Amino acid sequence: MAKLLLIQAHPKTNQFSYSLEVAKHFMNTYQQEHPTDIITVRDVFTDEVPPINDLTLDAWLKVKKADTHTLSSEQQHLIDKHDTWLEEFINHDKYVFVNPMYNHFIPAEMKQYIDLVSVARKTFKYTENGLVGLLKGKKSLHIQAAGGYYQPDIKVDLGSQYLNDTMLRFGVTPIESIYIEGMSETPEKATDILNAAISKATTLAATF
Repeated sequence: MAKLLLIQAHPKTNQFSYSLEVAKHFMNTYQQEHPTDIITVRDVFTDEVPPINDLTLDAWLKVKKADTHTLSSEQQHLIDKHDTWLEEFINHDKYVFVNPMYNHFIPAEMKQYIDLVSVARKTFKYTENGLVGLLKGKKSLHIQAAGGYYQPDIKVDLGSQYLNDTMLRFGVTPIESIYIEGMSETPEKATDILNAAISKATTLAATF
């Protein structure tokens, strides 16, 4: 039995979402093929990612100095939420990131989530031989939709490059991807683009 964490970064709108539609088909097939696996959904829009701000940094400094008795109730709540989200990430075996591309990058909420789980001695560590990932043996999938065509030009799609580099830094491999691209640039092909992505998603879900 494995544990899969779905990290979803998409605003709640009434408009059709290509990334969410493909993710839905992936998850439906995954549940059918892995009925005993535990699935957790973390919606970084509606759940509100704990911020890293002045209050957070001050709280971390107090914790580092073993000065936790001076933490305000707001700081303690913030630290607890950070710890809960980080431990949730670490305690899962598979990660599925779902998002639309925003200006060649991932949404700010997903970037904030990555900042939250990028913690030295938790998801990676520094050694005399360089950085070592602490989440080896886990795997990830990135499902991303974009109106134009960006792959395989990774230099243009900075978001997927950043996410892939982050997973490698954590020691997470393999890194799979499903890119749904070109629906705005070639609207006459939108249905075919979506169907091709759904087909790839359902095939991948069986073995992920």
